[in-house]
Order: sequence, then C-alpha cells, then structure tokens
Amino acid sequence: MHVRPLLSVLPLLSALVLGLDGCGGKDEAGMPPLTPEPGDSRLADLTAPAKDSYPARLVLYKFLRGVAAGNVKACALLTPDYDRAAFGRPGGCRAGGLAAARRKLRPADLAALRGVTVPTCEDGPDEGEYTVAFGDLKWKGDPARPGGVLAAKFTLRKTGTRWLVAG
Repeated sequence: MHVRPLLSVLPLLSALVLGLDGCGGKDEAGMPPLTPEPGDSRLADLTAPAKDSYPARLVLYKFLRGVAAGNVKACALLTPDYDRAAFGRPGGCRAGGLAAARRKLRPADLAALRGVTVPTCEDGPDEGEYTVAFGDLKWKGDPARPGGVLAAKFTLRKTGTRWLVAG
C-alpha cells in the first residue's frame, strides 16, 4: 500500500543521481591544492637537509599557490613587515591587496603559479632563515614573470613555531 508512492519516487532519484555526474567535471577549473599531493617529489630538496627546510619551503609553496587561486588565506603566511612592504599597509594583503596584485599578473603568470614548486633553498640571510631565489622555483610549463608579488627572492623566517614569508 505504501509501495506505490515509493516506486514513483525512484525515477526521480535516479535522474538526480545521474544528473550529478555533470557537476565538477574534468573541464572545470578549480582551486589548485594548497598542500602538495602525497609523493610529490618536486618539493624534494637536494642541496639542504630536507627535514630542516621542507616546512619553510612548504610555506612559500602554499603562498604562491594561494596567489594563483586568489585565496586570502595565503595572507596568513606573511610576516606583518612583509605584508606592509608588499601590499602597502599592515593587513594590506587581506584588505584587497592580494586581489590587486593578481590583477597585475598576466593570465599566463597565474597559470604558471598553479604548477609552481619550491624544490630548493639556501641558508640565510640570517641564522635560522632560508632564501629562495625566483630562478630556483620550478614550473610545470613556462615560468611566470618576476615582479610585484613575485619577488626576485623570498626570505623564509621561523616566527615562534611557524614559518612565514618574511621578504
């Protein structure tokens, strides 16, 4: 007696389930991952002890991928001094600075940032800091052009328990 109304709902549910197959298709551009995929060897540091520099390089990786995605969460990876220097004022990254910086980048630069990795770094300039030159970044395809938010070099500094982009 209650079976007939349930049977009439089945075709509708089938259509819904099959219709969901079109969502999130392969042709859609989504946000790139802000964390490396398991087994991503492109973050392997061959010149410095990987266990020491990996957390610092990962912060720069997340920041650059965040710029590509327009994700303001990437602003939390900056020291206040660098935020002020790069975006004009304290908190400038979150307050529209990231969006303005992205508008200055070519579409090809944004595409390149979606595939950037940080495979190596150098010690310094100060004790406990690392430096990554723009030329040491690795790209899946053509590299982005340096300038603006894409500095010639990035300094990574440990602040408390966190690594941050300091310059």
